[in-house]
Amino acid sequence: MIEIYGMSHSNLVRSVALTSTMKQQPYQIGWTLNGEEIPFRSEAHANIHPYSKFPIIHHEGLTLTETLAICRYLDTRFPENPLQPESIQAQAEHDAWCSRAITQLDQAIIRQYLIEYVVPTGPEGQPNIELMMNNKPTVLKAVSVIEDQIRNHDFVCGDRFMLADALITPLAHYATLQKGDLKLVEDDSPILAYLDRVFALPGVKEIFSGQ
Repeated sequence: MIEIYGMSHSNLVRSVALTSTMKQQPYQIGWTLNGEEIPFRSEAHANIHPYSKFPIIHHEGLTLTETLAICRYLDTRFPENPLQPESIQAQAEHDAWCSRAITQLDQAIIRQYLIEYVVPTGPEGQPNIELMMNNKPTVLKAVSVIEDQIRNHDFVCGDRFMLADALITPLAHYATLQKGDLKLVEDDSPILAYLDRVFALPGVKEIFSGQ
């Protein structure tokens, strides 16, 4: 059993869950590691991750932090159904997309926009809509970057699901949920067909069942 430490709605936790699912490995999400409850941002948490972040996994005696390192570990540990390309050039391109996903795309879509729903900074504990609208152009740029990449591909880096997809799928999914003035994805966006392809894979819908 892969123990995933963190909040089930976290896009990065969902990336690890997607990777585990694609590798056909059982996992559980919660606030325990090696069977021990670790309160969020506690001293015990800081002893594992210096910045008290998640996800963290515990598996076969290994406690590992950082999303991309975790996903790569799982892909290597369970070599069936590989989630990374074989050729050097394809691997380099895939690595670039993985890096882009957990830096610029995550920062724009989650940290500068959707985080307001989780840690609101507006009056009376409400999301700061003015701040979100001010940041919206940056978020739309991130959405367009994803759209341009998948417009002529079934998946981010070709014709099959890989780690880059595990990282980008939660971002794209959350982007599609925004409505009204905060809408990010148009009705003709290639993101919608892309998500249909991803959600058709075994076990994926369950990960997103709580929106």
